[in-house]
Amino acid sequence: MYQTPLNSIKSLQVLLSPLNWGLGHVSRTIPIIQKLIHQNNEVLICCDQEQETFYRHYFPQLQYIFHQGYPFQFKGKGNWTLDLLSNFNTLHRRLITEKQEVQRLVDTFQPDLIISDQRYGFISKQVKSVIISHQLKLPLPTWNFLPQIWNQKLLTDFDEIWIPDIENHLLSGDLSKKKMKNIHFLGFCSRFSSFFEQNKEKAESSSPIYKYLGVISGPSPYKEQFFELLCQKLIKTDQNSAIIVPKGVNVDLFKESKKLTFFISPNVHQFSELLLQSEKIISRAGYSTLMDLTVLKKEAILIPTPRQFEQIYLAKLHKNNKMWTFLSEKDWKVTEL
Repeated sequence: MYQTPLNSIKSLQVLLSPLNWGLGHVSRTIPIIQKLIHQNNEVLICCDQEQETFYRHYFPQLQYIFHQGYPFQFKGKGNWTLDLLSNFNTLHRRLITEKQEVQRLVDTFQPDLIISDQRYGFISKQVKSVIISHQLKLPLPTWNFLPQIWNQKLLTDFDEIWIPDIENHLLSGDLSKKKMKNIHFLGFCSRFSSFFEQNKEKAESSSPIYKYLGVISGPSPYKEQFFELLCQKLIKTDQNSAIIVPKGVNVDLFKESKKLTFFISPNVHQFSELLLQSEKIISRAGYSTLMDLTVLKKEAILIPTPRQFEQIYLAKLHKNNKMWTFLSEKDWKVTEL
């Protein structure tokens, strides 16, 4: 890893839990878990069933403890702030309940360290607790200051904050520029780091099979909407393309296209090979995606989720990146591939 908070963690028992908002939070903890295991730590992963299925591709040997996610319910109309506000009471109750659950986990397993990826309730007053977050400042309008205050209060409850970026805030920009105590930078946390290093020559010399590789991610119903958006465009091209689709997304309406291939929840090896076999990635503009693309040095078309403030901010921040093209959904619909 880039810096050293992880290097000193050896021969400890660690409880770890990621936020259940898409799989980006899961994927960016993978190199962290790999590092912890390498240093003889025992890692217990607290997660829901979907997250466990994803993790088991990488860590079939670890112990998994079922841990309920936060009850996000999005309407899929781009009103992210309103959706969150309408769920505030439910989320707050879950946070309180989660702290009680963590106390029971502490009593049962006696961990030496707790690691939360953006889960504000996964914390203990008895055990050193750290949070992984690049959002020290939320990308919200100035008038919407109450969530900003709440976010900072919850972050400061943790003993340390680990930022998945480098010290010049290269990827996160202003999101991580906040003076707070006990901040450490982890570098870029990508599950593809070790794979790319091992296959660097192959990546640079192999000819692509697919012109475009779409990657569907995010919470429902946004991932279903994005899938349809990509399919409607890619079935009209004369290029070979592929789309990586999570389980639960219905691909039947678009199966007849001979130029478009679907891969349903591929394992880690298949996913990595598809990245090598593709010339250009098409995906949402999530932070974990940007870390993966940076490590892989891949060209990409990135389409921020409408009115998702973080993705819109990141698109503006990186608009001059020569490897990445950012398009709104409206622009994507009229773009010729």
